[in-house]
Amino acid sequence: MKRISAVLLSGALVACASRGSTVPMAPKRSPHFGPVSANLHLGGTVYAYVDIDGDAERVADFLLSLLPATQRSRASRPVGAASLVRDLGLDNLRAVGLSSYKKESLYHNQSFIYHTGPRKGLLKVFGGEPTALGLKTIAPEGADLVWEQQLNLRVLVDIVRTLGERGIGVSPARLDALLTERLFDLDITVGEIVERLDTTVGLVLELDQKRMMRIPGESVRFPFTEFLFQIDGLGDLVDAIAKKAAFNPFIQADRTNQWLIVRPGIRLPPPWNAYEPSMIKDVTTGRMYLVSNPAYLTKCLSQQSDLTATADFKRAFDGLPTIGNGMVFASAQLTREMHGVLDRVINHGGSTILTTIVRLLLPDAGSPIGWVGMNRNDGVSFTSNSSSSHKSTFITFGYAALLPAIAVLGASRLDPAPAPAAPSLPFP
Repeated sequence: MKRISAVLLSGALVACASRGSTVPMAPKRSPHFGPVSANLHLGGTVYAYVDIDGDAERVADFLLSLLPATQRSRASRPVGAASLVRDLGLDNLRAVGLSSYKKESLYHNQSFIYHTGPRKGLLKVFGGEPTALGLKTIAPEGADLVWEQQLNLRVLVDIVRTLGERGIGVSPARLDALLTERLFDLDITVGEIVERLDTTVGLVLELDQKRMMRIPGESVRFPFTEFLFQIDGLGDLVDAIAKKAAFNPFIQADRTNQWLIVRPGIRLPPPWNAYEPSMIKDVTTGRMYLVSNPAYLTKCLSQQSDLTATADFKRAFDGLPTIGNGMVFASAQLTREMHGVLDRVINHGGSTILTTIVRLLLPDAGSPIGWVGMNRNDGVSFTSNSSSSHKSTFITFGYAALLPAIAVLGASRLDPAPAPAAPSLPFP
């Protein structure tokens, strides 16, 4: 039987604890409770602990039972639940924990995934040791979304190869063939790109509410959005595209001592002519940028204004770690605009099950969000300040899961539907 220990603390329990009463513990405590609870906050809106030791293997055994016997027989290495979990690097997962408490107008949320032994497999995809998160320091004061994440996508190639040897997914021979293919007919292969994907990626978005745009033929409007996407170590891709500029009139390449800029050779049609999308390589670092306009990169790197000094950022990142492997910041304006766009979609096309689910998943309008993910020697922690606690997350996903069933019940009829009226003919 799956071993689960979970506690949801109500106000009454908190009151008892404040009077000096101790929280009753299980006669035989889970061996992983101590390391997990040390990373959570007891006594808030939510406190939950789940022992998952061995659950990954049981899930893998079920999934393997769905594979055809012929597929298993083609495997060069035997496949079993235990070996599959080891291949994915999930055999050392032991427990997870969640907690939330109210902090002024936001909730401070903690999540912790506890594992023993070194990170491996899928746990290595999201980087190695935590470092300073630098993108927030170049994001301009008006930035509405900042996302930064360490990624090691080379690990996925090793996992795919191992699974292929066990008869699951792409065979090793087919994988090798894919890696040697040229990317978009450029002078660079897929494998060469993958080798550079132990990297850090990031995204900055800035909304301009004064410049509303509309796709021709559509009535839904959205604000003009400046963007900067960066990825470390992928400058060779810009070099490969720049080589095409000499033979392709639709590509223009400009070089300076520090920058290689690849942009469209023609002006985009309205309303997209507000953009000049460009791929830019920093020659000194090998970093690649994809930007809405080269001027926006200049704005970000000028450091004339600092996002971290704004009230929204301070509120969203109050008490969050200063180092990590990934971070997300969303401004109050962005959360308002997300609801505004959804309102305009509903006004145009009506409410549907999908729009209802999206509404449930959206953060509260006008509340900023801060999130930091960080690798630890004994696990992975996620810390956030948000308008929703983990309890709200549970309830939201519960409602989202029920909505399709509610729709089916609402569409069903106890009595047969009336026959449709005969169509009128275009002539007497």
